Amino acid sequence: VARLNVKMMAQVLENLTPLLYSAFNIVAVTAIVIVNKRVFRTFNFNFPILLVCIHVCVTFLGMRTAAALGFFEMKSLATRPLAILAASFVFYNAASLINLNVNTVGFYQISKILVTPTVMVLNFVAFGKDTSLATKKSVGVMLVGVTLATVSDVDVSFVGFLIGMVAVAGAAQSQILIGDMQKRLEASANQLLLAYTPFVIPMLLVVSRLDLELPANNGEGYNAYHIWYQNHYSTEAVITIVVSSCLGLLVSLSTFLLIGATSALTYNIVGHTKTLLILAMGVIVFGDSISPKKLLGIAIALVGVIWYSKIKLDDQAAAKATQERQMQQVPSSTKEST
Repeated sequence: VARLNVKMMAQVLENLTPLLYSAFNIVAVTAIVIVNKRVFRTFNFNFPILLVCIHVCVTFLGMRTAAALGFFEMKSLATRPLAILAASFVFYNAASLINLNVNTVGFYQISKILVTPTVMVLNFVAFGKDTSLATKKSVGVMLVGVTLATVSDVDVSFVGFLIGMVAVAGAAQSQILIGDMQKRLEASANQLLLAYTPFVIPMLLVVSRLDLELPANNGEGYNAYHIWYQNHYSTEAVITIVVSSCLGLLVSLSTFLLIGATSALTYNIVGHTKTLLILAMGVIVFGDSISPKKLLGIAIALVGVIWYSKIKLDDQAAAKATQERQMQQVPSSTKEST
């Protein structure tokens, strides 16, 4: 009986783990969006890549401290895959920043939505991982809903379209690599996150030059840093950036944990669910107005999310049943051979 209870508890925890990681990611991302709005709008810190670099520095220090305190064991990993993962992350961030600044908000949102099917295509092309027809349908339903709920104006030039597609590919390959590297290097989310951040920091420092080209910095070049220090630096600004950086650690950790426990596709579904929750909270908590089109979009997207979740639960149950049958067959086959 005791063994049975332990086994049942282990199964419950295994089923709850993706849900807990999803909730962790949603809370962390929502919190950092709120804090970063203050960083950019209240304190006019118009250096997004530099901010990400500060986030990564804090992430490294936080994970290194956690390892030193014995929360997880450090692991020595090969340099080449870590450098590739770091370059992937930096490319994704730089491409996203350029996409946001070149294109309208509407097309930027479309490009974020397109990351999900791109993940499915890249998984199939690079790793031969196909998704079932039911999964494709559920994702399609969800994406239609998210599009209705979040996209308004879609005005884009040919160059803007190309930049948007590069950003889509960048985001998709970065997410896929996180999951692939954990499996290939046999490293936990904590171990991989700690190991690759030292490679990210110098790359981001080099790419942060792009911050100075943003319209908000008025072509001031490196003098933009001095102007910000003179006009906007304060203790409150520093505290807000530190809080943003701590939340950045939680976002990175929750992302690695969630993708490692599920997949890049599920991570995308969670991301869209978070967008829907933010829209719904705006209406329920803050009394934001909502059009019939957005309301319909939220409803359709939720149907897709629920459908996708059911498919994943059914797949998980089928996999466990198969595993149990195989385990039961091993003793019987051993007995027959003797």
